[in-house]
Order: sequence, then structure tokens, then C-alpha cells
Amino acid sequence: MTIVRLCRSRYSPKDAMGAKLFGGRWNSRGNPVLYASSTLALSCLAVLVHLRDPSLVPFYYVFCEIEVPDALVAPWNVTGEVALARIESEVLSREWGDAWLKGLQGLLMTPTPHQARSIRSVKIPARSIRSIKIPSSSIKIPVSPEGGRLPVHAVPSVIIPREMNYLINPAHQRFDELTWREPQPFRFDPRLISPAK
Repeated sequence: MTIVRLCRSRYSPKDAMGAKLFGGRWNSRGNPVLYASSTLALSCLAVLVHLRDPSLVPFYYVFCEIEVPDALVAPWNVTGEVALARIESEVLSREWGDAWLKGLQGLLMTPTPHQARSIRSVKIPARSIRSIKIPSSSIKIPVSPEGGRLPVHAVPSVIIPREMNYLINPAHQRFDELTWREPQPFRFDPRLISPAK
């Protein structure tokens, strides 16, 4: 499959230092991870949603297409309200991504008190939260056939949950099996963030 990474041109598309220093939706500070998307348009939205000043057009970006063998992608296999809680809660999504990066075989088989508090903090209707069940069969970190974790993990986009983003572990032993194409310049259309006239 082909996925897309959009980043500032002064950095290499393989540079995970920003996520390591500041954390992200699916990783805590200290854990390097690269974020990519299924399409360039979704990558664009992921950048725009973080703009602090809507009058500023982001300049000097590049996009890079990455060829990833399907066998190296851990799928998103969580469904229902558990999936909704993971997507909506920054705490739960970071715990999930951190566990995947560390290659843990399972996650949240039974919620700890801290995790239960995290679920209660999710901004979804209380009646939905009360009915959340965490079946052990649906909360597993996918692993590769040889028993190690996979270098890429599909996760739902928080902006458009029906579409997928991809976490890439740059420290994985099979990271070099990904093919990175030459970065290409990318320009944000000013109409995306400028008020309509």
C-alpha cells in the first residue's frame, strides 16, 4: 500500500524528533513515532487542525509517498464504543500507541483504576460510557507472524474516523523495508484557512 507523510521541508520525512519531544495523538513524549495518512488530503487536514493562527498559511512543506508491504501493517481491529473511547480520549490513544511502540502483546485486558478514570473523562454521552465493555478478544496489540511487533500500525483519523492514519516506528528492525519516495513540494491553498469574502 501507499501512504503519505506531510512535513516541514527543513526536516527529513524520516525525522521523528518532533513527536519524541512533544508527543502526539498516539504517542507520549519520549516515544519517537512518524505519522502518515492514507491520502495527501487527510495529511493536509491533520496539519491544518493544529493551526493556532488561522491567518497564517503554512509554508515550506513537502509530502513523501511511502510504499509499505501489507504484511508490515498492523490493522486497527477495535470496534464499537471501545474504539470510540480510544479515538476520543487523548489519554487512551496515547496509551495504545505507546504500548504498540513497545511491542506489548496485549493492552487493557482488564481496565486499571487509572484507565477507568480515563474512560470516564471521554467526551461522549454518559449512557455510552456506562455501557462500555472491554472484551479481551478485541483489545490486542497486533503482532507479526514471527512474534515481533510490526513497524506500521493503522489507526483511525480523529478528524475523519472512517479514514486511516498510520503510525510508523522508526526504531523497528524492519523499518528499512519501507520504500520512501523523493519528497515533493506542497503548497496549502490559502482559501483553506482564509475567511471567505
